[in-house]
Amino acid sequence: MPRPSRWSEILVAAGEEFRERGYETATLESIGARVGILKGSIYNYVASKEELLLAVVEQPAKQLLSELDRLNQDTGSSAAVRLRELIRTQVRIFSECYPAAFVYLQHIRMSGERFDEFRAMDARYMAAVEELVAEGARTGEFSLAGDARTTARAIVGMLDWMQHWFTPRGEKADRELADQLFAMALGGLAAGGGVHALARGLP
Repeated sequence: MPRPSRWSEILVAAGEEFRERGYETATLESIGARVGILKGSIYNYVASKEELLLAVVEQPAKQLLSELDRLNQDTGSSAAVRLRELIRTQVRIFSECYPAAFVYLQHIRMSGERFDEFRAMDARYMAAVEELVAEGARTGEFSLAGDARTTARAIVGMLDWMQHWFTPRGEKADRELADQLFAMALGGLAAGGGVHALARGLP
């Protein structure tokens, strides 16, 4: 009988290894040890450590872009509602793809032709968030303290920083966390312009 595939276990082990030790320090031997197999067995699935890293980060990257495309097509919802759904989606993917999603954030700037695809995905994501913020400003939902580009990067930065402290706590708790983050972001978006003007008058 053919041996059962260990691929899903290898992906989980590789995600944990890359997150804890970083790409340069991680080894295929240590990844194999987490699964209980030899390094040579991993070569039945991938040809190199880089290929394994790409396999780890592919799922969360493509899942997030797929959800983003869906939100972009939702022309009936306000910018605030779509931003809330975007934040909920990102927290959910962080949870479902833990720790692979954070491995993606840590290694997206790596050089190499294959990583160009992920950098292009990241650019698409950032552009979509920026356009969502700009749309909210145009419709009067948002009062920005700065330009849409800077504001979008501040929101994405808040979410990306979760790689340093977030661990999944269950669907209900993760949804509550997402809504807390949205409330903080929305507070700045709704009142940012007025607060910025007020702050200019401080001594």
